Amino acid sequence: MLAVPDARIKVLYADDEDDVREVFAAVFGNDFDVTVVPSGAAALAALAAADGAQGAQFDVLVSDMRMDPMKGSELLARAFEKFRDVQRILLTGYSDYDDLADAVNRGHVFAYSQKPWDSEQLKMTIENAGKQRRLEMENKRLVAELEAANAELRADVEVVARTASPKPKLMVTSPAMAKVLEQVIAVAATDANVLLIGETGVGKELVAQAIHDRSPRKKGRFVAQNLAALPPELMTSELFGHVKGAFTGAHAQRRGLFELADGGTLFLDEIGEAPPSLQAMLLRALESREIWPVGSSEPRRIDLRIIAATNRDLLATASRPAQSAAGEPKFRLDLYYRLAVAPIQVPPLRDRPEDVRGLGQPMLESASRRMGRALPRVTDAAWRALEKHAWPGNVRELSNLMERLAIYHAGREIDPEDLDLPPSLGDETIERMETRSGSGSVPVAQLGAPTNIVLDVPDAGTTFDSLEKSILAQMLERHRGNQSAAARALGLSESTLRSRLKRLGLKS
Repeated sequence: MLAVPDARIKVLYADDEDDVREVFAAVFGNDFDVTVVPSGAAALAALAAADGAQGAQFDVLVSDMRMDPMKGSELLARAFEKFRDVQRILLTGYSDYDDLADAVNRGHVFAYSQKPWDSEQLKMTIENAGKQRRLEMENKRLVAELEAANAELRADVEVVARTASPKPKLMVTSPAMAKVLEQVIAVAATDANVLLIGETGVGKELVAQAIHDRSPRKKGRFVAQNLAALPPELMTSELFGHVKGAFTGAHAQRRGLFELADGGTLFLDEIGEAPPSLQAMLLRALESREIWPVGSSEPRRIDLRIIAATNRDLLATASRPAQSAAGEPKFRLDLYYRLAVAPIQVPPLRDRPEDVRGLGQPMLESASRRMGRALPRVTDAAWRALEKHAWPGNVRELSNLMERLAIYHAGREIDPEDLDLPPSLGDETIERMETRSGSGSVPVAQLGAPTNIVLDVPDAGTTFDSLEKSILAQMLERHRGNQSAAARALGLSESTLRSRLKRLGLKS
């Protein structure tokens, strides 16, 4: 099927004789849309003027061989190089055989006709050439559409694969997460942009998914992207898409994540990693509700909610005069206020120990099923030990531990001694996390110390060493002298425990 089946074939005729041009226009003007020019240079100029203009391109170029200064064979050769889509017909006499043969051999000529021409025969030749050109153009259009559709489908499949895999649900057992859930329910009913703030691994994406699942946009896509995982040079194309030919390697049009999330929710994790140029584009998109794909001359409307997440203090970053010593980009204050319409602080796992079992058990079951292993049974004592762990890696660390238990303890009962927890946070790490979270303190019970250690109220002469000695002695007694278990419960490495026992004069 032709792209425009009822449109007349557009013919460009070049001849340096005025009367011949008039005859050609009179003979063929009723059947075709004819334009006549007096020279090869004028023909090339007409082709250039029409190139790229929708519906204005010529279908067929007809040229006389004998023109001065540019012969018809040279005109067709140049047209072949610059305007290959147009079909080329050469009018020639017997004496022009050598030039004609050369043009035919080089592929510059679709057809030729001898002069003086036979009107009906030339009309049929022009009509066949025009139809051939339109069929080729239609075929190119369909192939381009198919390539674009395939590229779009591949992009959709990638996003669905990235975002549609089963995820654990948002677990609410602790008072800290109950407050988060209240905020989730309140903001989900609105269309406000949300900024999730919390340490790495606390489950910010789960909170974002929960907002989407409870919102009027839940039938749309939830599309997630960690900006820290994208090279800076690909961020713009990945988020906003690009048109075909926008840059080297852009062989087909591709929709960006903004368009794929249209009607739904776009979750941008690690928003603090966005470079200044991308921050400006994000701000414009949020303000105008339009995006400009790379290489496009037209904007595209979008309708989606943005949920961003960060483990940084973006307000502090925004107040910096320039880049930090670490090379972190300065964050735009106007973008911050666009994103943080409804900020939600997601607490670290050490501040909600009540959630450890509720999160960990489903993780353990899932890992066991996935690996085809018998489900281990975690004892209450082991869960209590896990609840006292500091979890510097937060929910991600818990997930890692559950997978490790599924691998090494399949079908077995897991006691505290089997957990093999890494040393808890040292003083320097604790101080760093307190500064970042602003919590001011980390309860001792959450750093691994037992809750049933008994200490008398110290008098004025009590030293710290005597208190430490009492704690270590009671812990060793509780674990029947097992230094490995005592060290894990205290959040210490075995070497550190042995060193302290030696310093305090306790039997090691």
